[in-house]
Amino acid sequence: MGYGYGVWLVYKDDDMQTEHISHLTIACFMKKYESQKLYNKLIKSSDKVIVNINGQSEYYFSSFYEHDTNKICSWGYNASCEKWDMYKKICNKYQCDFAITPHTSMEYGMFPKLLKPININNKKLHCKICCVDIRSDFPVDWKIIQCK
Repeated sequence: MGYGYGVWLVYKDDDMQTEHISHLTIACFMKKYESQKLYNKLIKSSDKVIVNINGQSEYYFSSFYEHDTNKICSWGYNASCEKWDMYKKICNKYQCDFAITPHTSMEYGMFPKLLKPININNKKLHCKICCVDIRSDFPVDWKIIQCK
């Protein structure tokens, strides 16, 4: 199950460490070849991206993406990114689920009541675009395939 293949914005931030690779999803539920094509198209626009995180925690339920049949929910933070409209235009040319709301999930689980969301100060993250394998139901198993 999981989320197929996709493209993420990956960041490193000591204050926002996760058990899985820290990221914001651009697109998911893709075939491997298509995700690599999308990745190559997106890095031509810029391989480094700045994202603004809203520190008010949010829940993301398993129906967040159109093709999501997982039972996994999460909590995290919504974000804004100057390039998101451009990403949407590009992603519309590919078979994928585009993340309409940019966000980062901090913790995943089967039961929302067991998650422990916290609020943080708003912050700016420096991200890089990566092609990823997110087929596992276990976030710790997700892997980066390609990253510049």
